[in-house]
Amino acid sequence: MLSHDDLAAQLRHPHGEHALAVADAMNRSNGDLNRAAIALLSITPGEQVLEIGPGNAAFAPDLLRTPRSRYVGVDVSAAMVDAGNALLAAHALQDRAEVRLGDAHALPLDSACTDAALAVNTLYFWDELKFPFAELTRVLRPGGRLCLAFGDATFMRTLPFTAHGFHLHELADVESALRSAGLTVQAWRTHRETGRSNDGREVTKHFHLLLARR
Repeated sequence: MLSHDDLAAQLRHPHGEHALAVADAMNRSNGDLNRAAIALLSITPGEQVLEIGPGNAAFAPDLLRTPRSRYVGVDVSAAMVDAGNALLAAHALQDRAEVRLGDAHALPLDSACTDAALAVNTLYFWDELKFPFAELTRVLRPGGRLCLAFGDATFMRTLPFTAHGFHLHELADVESALRSAGLTVQAWRTHRETGRSNDGREVTKHFHLLLARR
C-alpha cells in the first residue's frame, strides 16, 4: 500500500514498478467518469481526438468507435506512453491512434489540428490553468470542443492524498479560466457515484464535467 505522498506522486506521473498497477487502479476508479465525459464530447465521424493524460489509453477504444475517427493521447509518463501504444496495438488501432510523450503546457501538436479534446482528472497537476488552456485553444480547430472532467474541490479535500501537491480548482474558477483562454462554456454536468477512490476507500464521489467550444 503506497503512502499518501507516494500515491499522489504516482497519480501525477506513473513511474517505476508501480506504474502499471496505478494505471489499472485509475481506470477502475474513474471508469464511469471517463464514459460520461466521452458521451458529453460526442465524437462524430472523421474527427481528430486529443486526450490529455490518457494513462495507458484504456478508454481510447471508446473514443474510436466512431467511423474514421483518429486519436492522439499526450502523457507526461514514458511508462504510460509505452503501455498506451501497446494497448492500441493489441486492439489493432495503431494505424489511427497513438500516445505521445508530452505535457499540456507545450503540446506536441500543430495548431488547429484537433476537433475534440478530452482531459479527465488532470487539472490537479497543472500549476496554473491559463497555460494549458491556451495550448488547448491553440490546437483546437475553430468550432472545436473540449471536455474537462474534474473533482469538486470540497469532495477532493476529503481524499488525504490530495494534500500532497494537488491543485484543487473551484468550478467557477475553471469556467473563468476557459473564457479567458477564448473558449465558450456550452454545457455543465455533475457526476456523482459511490465507489472506491484511488486509495482504496469507499467514498461518495462528486465530479464536474464542462464542455467548451473554441
